[in-house]
Amino acid sequence: MKARILDPQVKVYSSIDENSISIATLPEGSEIEFGAVKKKAGKVWVAITLSTGQQAYIPADTRIFAIREGALMQNTVDVHAEPSSESPIKQKLSLNAKFLILQRVNQNGQIWMRIRDMNGGEGFIFGDTRIRVMQQKTKAGGMKNIVSGVMWLGVGVLVNFSGISGSSGGSFSILGYGAILFGAVMLISGLVQYFTAQT
Repeated sequence: MKARILDPQVKVYSSIDENSISIATLPEGSEIEFGAVKKKAGKVWVAITLSTGQQAYIPADTRIFAIREGALMQNTVDVHAEPSSESPIKQKLSLNAKFLILQRVNQNGQIWMRIRDMNGGEGFIFGDTRIRVMQQKTKAGGMKNIVSGVMWLGVGVLVNFSGISGSSGGSFSILGYGAILFGAVMLISGLVQYFTAQT
């Protein structure tokens, strides 16, 4: 999952050891790909991937903002150049427009969201803008769909091939095949999500 560094600067280490030499320093606003959490000698670390592809670690108490994809749920919204209603309007987004939510900013007591559109342009929208945050694909969610798919397949097979559908009429047979189809779709989507989602 991608995230944005909120601390002024963060030291990056090649291993989960505070005594090891720092290999880089990330300034505020740097975007990272973060992964598993690890613990050593009572200290918690987070694995990250640098832009070079190298795996490294940062302390778990580093302040970050998880970058999420969102979609606009109102007719229009103005995207400002700065987190201020007095700043120039860079563009207008319309209903269902998709963008990345990069940061939550508190400016003079007013909440703003820093966003990036699908063309790479960045700006700020009011914090009370109605948006829908897209659900992140996870391995846990994929496994849940796999289990549900197998259960629906089992129910469909049981109904169709155990003699229940024959003794109870054709409607049970239709329900059984429906359960098999639904289970197969869930199983396939779960497998795809499980093998494509990040840990």
